[in-house]
Amino acid sequence: MPQEPIVSGQAQAATPLAAWINGHRQGMLVAALVLLHLALAQGPAGWLGRTLMLLHLGLFLLWQPFVRTEAKLAGPHIIVMALVLLPALTLLNWPLVTIWLVLLAGVVGGRVFFHSRRSVKVFYLLALTYLILMLLVVAVPVALSSQLKLDVGLTNLAFYGLPLMIGAMAALPADDRSDGGEEAIDLAYSVFLILLLAVVALGGVALTLLDGAGYLASLFVTVLSVAFLLLAASWLWSPRAGFSGLGAMASRYMLSVGLPLEQWLHLLADLAGQEDTPENFLQRACEGMVKLLPWISGGLWQVGGAQGQFVGQFGQPARVATEFVQGNIAITLHTRSSLSPTLVWHFNLVVQLLARFHEAKQRDQEVREMAYVQAIHETGARLTHDVKNLLQSLNALVFAAQQENADMDALSGLLRRQLPQIAQRLNATLEKLKAPSLEERAVSQAEQWWLALRANYEAQGVDFVTEVLPPALRLPEVLFSSAAENLLQNALDKRRLEPGLRIAIALSAPEGRAVIRVCDTGRAIPDSVLNDLGARPVASENGLGIGLYQVARTASLNGYRLLVVENRPGQVCLQLEPRP
Repeated sequence: MPQEPIVSGQAQAATPLAAWINGHRQGMLVAALVLLHLALAQGPAGWLGRTLMLLHLGLFLLWQPFVRTEAKLAGPHIIVMALVLLPALTLLNWPLVTIWLVLLAGVVGGRVFFHSRRSVKVFYLLALTYLILMLLVVAVPVALSSQLKLDVGLTNLAFYGLPLMIGAMAALPADDRSDGGEEAIDLAYSVFLILLLAVVALGGVALTLLDGAGYLASLFVTVLSVAFLLLAASWLWSPRAGFSGLGAMASRYMLSVGLPLEQWLHLLADLAGQEDTPENFLQRACEGMVKLLPWISGGLWQVGGAQGQFVGQFGQPARVATEFVQGNIAITLHTRSSLSPTLVWHFNLVVQLLARFHEAKQRDQEVREMAYVQAIHETGARLTHDVKNLLQSLNALVFAAQQENADMDALSGLLRRQLPQIAQRLNATLEKLKAPSLEERAVSQAEQWWLALRANYEAQGVDFVTEVLPPALRLPEVLFSSAAENLLQNALDKRRLEPGLRIAIALSAPEGRAVIRVCDTGRAIPDSVLNDLGARPVASENGLGIGLYQVARTASLNGYRLLVVENRPGQVCLQLEPRP
């Protein structure tokens, strides 16, 4: 797993010196290895060897991939480094040098697997080879010279021959494009390499002491044994003979365990379908973090927006508080100890997921509110036309009653027929206001509905064309009443602008389903109005607009459609028919 550099203290702007160091990191490592070699050649116990070792450690601190060169170290960090380095340099000996070589080889080895360019990879491979040979051929035998028979000739060969590798490293072309202060190390490979070198070194020493053989022979046997074990492990991890391998088994095991983050993601998906309000969703998701993520003991969430500020608490407070902000959500997580950079990155991703789900919940709530407001608006607009039609019917009755030469018997019959129907329609309009909805599927017998409509409009000069209807023909009463009244009223308004205009309405059942058609002999509907008629509200002087838009919406919900079947001067026809 690649380990990104950890910035200690407050990162400052890169100084010219830091920029120069970041551009010459390969050269810094070469210089550090040169000083290390000179220190070991002089002997770490002497004052010159310790001085060279101190300079080597200084160059290593400039090259190391853990802290950026331009970072400013705090006072406590410097004190800790001094407390570690000063005793180590004072007591410096070959066993401490051996441990340092193992650690340094692990750090350099972690960089080998991080680069893909050939020149950089060869550079770090040469550095790793130098450190391994210096460890196994020089440091370990010298550190255990009292137990091992030291081969002075081999040691001298290493002291005089290994600098050739450092020279080869210096001769390679510098290629620090990937560095530039962005050093990184593969921590897993580094730890694995440190353990592997410790096993090889200790195995060679143990085999020498047990068998009494030479150190080089024992080291050779140990290296071959470790190589064979690594080869067998690599084959078992991903075999080619049909066996799924340890890698597949480990993957299946890890996927079946149910990691804490995976369990919380399942909870998040479930809550997205259970909770309707964004605040309840966020509260339960945060409570789930306390239950499923062992690092979190509690926290606080805040949401700000156009609807106000919402605040909630979950779990128990703890010593360390870390705030994460995503959009309009701020979540403070309480943990028992400071979060590592990896956990900070993971929890930042967790808060980002919460913010996205919360935003989706807010949009869903806004859509539901808009749909409800739209239903109220459209219902009110449609009922406004119903009330307008009722008022026109009442005005017609009032006008008839005010005529001085009116036939009282005919007027009485008209009132007995019309007033109950008007009262019934007004009561139905009030019922619609209690539960706004666009779906009204009450049906009635077609012939009875037609006779009632004819009684309402025949006196206003509307021609009713009746075709042969099936006896059992039924139709959606609300839809047909609204369509007929709107179409006829629009035609009557058009007649006031065009005296002498004739209006006709016909009811038929061509395929066993009711169809009504309203025609007039006036001018054609303008194209600017025709294109939007029934599709959206239209501003018009003679009423073609919101009423027909509501009729078209209701017709669509009931399986019908409103069409302009003819549109030419002297013949304008609109028809309500079943949708094919």
